[in-house]
Amino acid sequence: MGTRVIVIAAEEREYTAKLAEFVREQEPSWDVAAFTYAGALRLELLEGNRSIDLVIGEPSIMREAGASCERARKTLALVERAGAGGDGGWTEVSKYQPLPMLLNAIRGAVAGGLGETMDGCRIVTVFSASGGTGKTTLALNLLRQAGERRLRTFYLNLEALNATSILFGQGEPDSLSRLLYGLQAHPEQWEELFGRLCRHQPYLRTDYIDAPEHPGERLAMTSDILSELIGRIRASGRYDLIVVDPDQGAGDWHRDLLLLSDRVVWLAVDDMQALKKADKLLRYWQEQSGSEVLADKLLFVMNKAQGQRPINRWSLPGDGPAMSLPYVPQWKTVDQPGRLLGAPAFCGAVDELLELLELRERSPSVRRRKEVEANGAYRAHVRGTG
Repeated sequence: MGTRVIVIAAEEREYTAKLAEFVREQEPSWDVAAFTYAGALRLELLEGNRSIDLVIGEPSIMREAGASCERARKTLALVERAGAGGDGGWTEVSKYQPLPMLLNAIRGAVAGGLGETMDGCRIVTVFSASGGTGKTTLALNLLRQAGERRLRTFYLNLEALNATSILFGQGEPDSLSRLLYGLQAHPEQWEELFGRLCRHQPYLRTDYIDAPEHPGERLAMTSDILSELIGRIRASGRYDLIVVDPDQGAGDWHRDLLLLSDRVVWLAVDDMQALKKADKLLRYWQEQSGSEVLADKLLFVMNKAQGQRPINRWSLPGDGPAMSLPYVPQWKTVDQPGRLLGAPAFCGAVDELLELLELRERSPSVRRRKEVEANGAYRAHVRGTG
């Protein structure tokens, strides 16, 4: 990624020092400066002789610093609750969240993406509080149709019990283990290792990592490890969209994954018990993380809909689901990727969902052509191993 200049501005001295120290430790090639009052921030921005890639600060300090903040390439507002940034026009990030997650927000902004739909990498998680709702089917359809919109996609399957080998074929079952080990033991070799282990599924038009045969790796997942993994993939600059497909767990890393995501497609089905489970889990997580922070990311979608109106009363936020996806009974016996992608009614609904997620077609550009040329060798390698 090269040398980047990051400026952190927050009034609380201990918080600012802790965040700056963490960022320096995790990204030693970055130049990180920290300020606790607006006058020093303004002086750095106006009189410094270096280009500032990112200012991440509390809205009060950035307002007082005034127009000087416009000299930074990107700005992020550290807020305690959604909307606290006011009318500053800044992209907001939660101030009080695990440091690895906050670092990923910083990495995303530096890489050119946080809050900017097509200039960077979006993270969309397909989640459900119950099993059997069709998460993986939806995730694969999202990937395929996003690929048709010229978006570069990556599929990250985090299910403890995974069955996608019938779709992707038998690969290297220890790929995720090797990647996570290398991430922690040899972070300087990340790009090379990721290039070797990453595969490509041409029909689904997506890159992916072979899922482990046994659930141990994913059962041992922690928020810090997951945050670092997604952050590295996002900051690689290779993708416009990462679709994450976790299981229906209720652990801390599941909650933090939702907080880390730009959007969460929360699948529900017209079943009273399933809706009750979803309501309980959502309330539990909102008590832990703050309702505003999580609610802004959620898009509730009813899957396997078989009528115009649901039978059961909608108990989740809002007057009802944002949209419905039709039930396709033929998919119960699917054993090839193509059969998951051939239902016209479902494809039409997924197109509508992509619009709701603001994942529109990316037009070719000079910048894109340069990226493709620069990544040509990488793409050739991935196709050769797919």
